[in-house]
Amino acid sequence: MKIRKISGQQLKGMLAGEDRFVAVFTASWCSFCRVLRREVEAATLDFTVVEVDISDEGDSSWEEFEISTVPTALLFEDGKEAARRPPSIDGLRLKDLRELGGRRSGSP
Repeated sequence: MKIRKISGQQLKGMLAGEDRFVAVFTASWCSFCRVLRREVEAATLDFTVVEVDISDEGDSSWEEFEISTVPTALLFEDGKEAARRPPSIDGLRLKDLRELGGRRSGSP
């Protein structure tokens, strides 16, 4: 699955139009982010995944969404954050995204 890179502005636009998707906040210098991108691109997922690179100095969406470490994944449903998954000591992996993307509102 090709992971689509978007800007913070595009993410805000998606919140108005997409029912459900996972946004992964990354940075160009982050090795965990590169590993996760390769894993996602080699996988088949039944939900949309987009990547927002916080390295863009003109984009402060990471502040708005309170992103303090990368990669961090946020599940959005109906324009609102439904869940989030920060990285563990091993970063963030495909299994974490599958678990996050498989969640439904109200589930633990």
